Amino acid sequence: MSNTTTSKGLSVPDIIKGRSLSRDLTVSLVVMVLVVVAALFSFVYVQISRDMLHEVDRKADEYITRLADILSIPMWNFDARTMDQIGSVFAQYELINELHIEDAQGNTLFRVRKGADPDATVFRDRAVRFESETIGRVSMVVTLQDYRRSLERLLKASALIMGSVLVVLLASTGVLLRVFLRRPLEALQSGMDQIARGDFAYDMRTIAHAELAQIAENFTRMCNQVEQRENELHAINTQLQGEIQNRRQTERALRASEERYALVVGGTSDGIWDWDLVANTVYFSPRWKSIIGYDDHEVPNRLDEWKTRVHPDDLDTVLHAHDDYLARRLPEFQVEYRMRHKDDSYRWILGRGAALWDANGVPVRMAGAHTDITTRKEVEQELREAKNNLDNILNAMPSLIVGVDQSGSIALWNRTAERITGQSRDAVLGRPVVDALPDFGFLMDEIRRSIAEGGTISLDKTPVPGPGVTRYFDIVIYPVVSRGSFGAVVRLDDITGRIRIEEMMVQTEKMLSVGGLAAGMAHEINNPLGGILQGAQNIQRRLDPDFAPNVVAAEESGCSMDAIRAYLDRRGILRFLDGIRESGNRAANIVSNMLEFSRRSESRWQRVSLPYLVDRTLELAANDYDLKKKYDFRHIDIVRDFAADLPDLPCMPTEIEQVLLNLFKNAAQAMHLRGERSDPPRISVALRREGGMVRIDVADNGPGMEEDVRRRVFEPFFTTKSVGEGTGLGLSVSYFIITTNHGGTFTVDSEPGRGTVFTLRLPVDQRHVTT
Repeated sequence: MSNTTTSKGLSVPDIIKGRSLSRDLTVSLVVMVLVVVAALFSFVYVQISRDMLHEVDRKADEYITRLADILSIPMWNFDARTMDQIGSVFAQYELINELHIEDAQGNTLFRVRKGADPDATVFRDRAVRFESETIGRVSMVVTLQDYRRSLERLLKASALIMGSVLVVLLASTGVLLRVFLRRPLEALQSGMDQIARGDFAYDMRTIAHAELAQIAENFTRMCNQVEQRENELHAINTQLQGEIQNRRQTERALRASEERYALVVGGTSDGIWDWDLVANTVYFSPRWKSIIGYDDHEVPNRLDEWKTRVHPDDLDTVLHAHDDYLARRLPEFQVEYRMRHKDDSYRWILGRGAALWDANGVPVRMAGAHTDITTRKEVEQELREAKNNLDNILNAMPSLIVGVDQSGSIALWNRTAERITGQSRDAVLGRPVVDALPDFGFLMDEIRRSIAEGGTISLDKTPVPGPGVTRYFDIVIYPVVSRGSFGAVVRLDDITGRIRIEEMMVQTEKMLSVGGLAAGMAHEINNPLGGILQGAQNIQRRLDPDFAPNVVAAEESGCSMDAIRAYLDRRGILRFLDGIRESGNRAANIVSNMLEFSRRSESRWQRVSLPYLVDRTLELAANDYDLKKKYDFRHIDIVRDFAADLPDLPCMPTEIEQVLLNLFKNAAQAMHLRGERSDPPRISVALRREGGMVRIDVADNGPGMEEDVRRRVFEPFFTTKSVGEGTGLGLSVSYFIITTNHGGTFTVDSEPGRGTVFTLRLPVDQRHVTT
């Protein structure tokens, strides 16, 4: 058989020989692989680009959230140094191109910018809050340059890989096709040519492949089966391609996950740990080790490296929390503890983790992070110390300090308030201020006014009526604005004692003024009084019949002394002269007492006779009478009962006189109120010695006192007298003189209708007496 020829005179074998099947197959296979690889690479490139962009967005959100949380405490405390440190640490992150921190008023607290603005950036802005209050703002610009560089590197690497694959594929495909396809086909072609020529003697066994032998034996059947085999091969190829695609996707996802994990471990400020509970092996990230001051190679990945560095006081707590979590007695593993740093100091660590359990509920793996919270702990400690210092200051103040919120409820109550009111802090917190301080009902209006005006209000010497007595307070109200809410702090100072002292000083000044007036009057009266007494004495002397010059002068005048005296006696002139001398002497005694009274400012400690002191005071009291008040010592019986063995009393005489005079005058005034009685008004003074004390009893038979009056008789400003008749300071000042100035006691015993007895006890021994 001859070869078939074409119109141009070329045989089919010649045409076939003009082209290479292996080359065509090689080119086709390379083109197909190139198309598939290009499509796969484009898909992978898009996925990786999207993942990396999402990762940058996630990191930007994470950085801005963490920075806002970390800055809340130092910004609240105006800790510029800590804010600078935090800003500097975040500025070191490669992704951050610009960082800006400002306070609530827009003042820049920290700003950093790395070079010129990049073309592609991600901007984040977040408010800094502390307990729901916005105290500042932080913003940052995250650059996408690293992301683009990574994509460029990926493109270059992919292009290089594709080029290498193409070269290898071209070379290997050509060789393989030449060995496994071209030679058998040439042999088959040779046999088919022989069959086409009708030469069936061709030995098919020379073809090593059974498939070619079958083709040679039954070409028709082979042609029919070719399509079937091709379909089967196509199906198998499709299945293989799907499996390859799935495997590649799995590999890419695994690589992406590993890359994300590496980025998280390398980019986070937390230390990462991973514990295989089955194999009992552990992994510590480089950041985990750097938190406690070590490089990665300095700490082996062994569990005991962690245990030996936990503070001994915290180890049991951490292990118990770990065991309880793995036993599912705790919903989460989170514990704060201390770890020893390389420099032998301790860092506070916040440990967190999560575990995996197998189908039987046995924990097989646990991983987590630990965060350095030393700065937070130090800030918390400083806040606690500041609060304790403030509490100590408030509790040490002698003033009554009350904090009130805008609704009028008590939020602050110091120890002085507890001591004065007898109400504990826990009992009054949250209660209305008018309930805890019922005598200060007016206070809430002043608090509201202070808050509304935004200024301090001072209420000096404010009288506060109480049960039976009015006390005086200095009140200062300070408005306070805290976390957007309004309130006030009230300082109450009980100045009743100061008012008492001021009143005492006023009384003392009055007494000094009266003393000065008395001294002046005494000196002025003494001169004419001396002339009167001297004149009366001279008249009596010149009327004395036993004085020879008087007899001579009478005889020279033509009369006798007997006649003159008879006349004077008959006219009562001698009696008048005696009255003049008696009145003059009494006036001289009064002047002497006034001079003594005027010298009270010069009083000093000395030993005096107590009976003499009482008599002199009674004499002063006897000169005091008031027709308007209807009492007069001249109508009162004075009973003296003085013991004979009384020693001289060490005292300040003028002060004791002041006390006794006050008691005598009070007794005289009380006797006026007793009404009509058969027994005359009487004041009894008894002096006794009791061991190392001298006792003075001043008793009257007046109307007496009710029990509630008797209990309060020594209180400052307490008086039962009408307005204008007393200040309520007489007995309180007397009590102060006896108990404080002289170290004695002062008591009162009284019953209605049975009179009153005041008892004074004064020590006989006073070391500061001047003799």
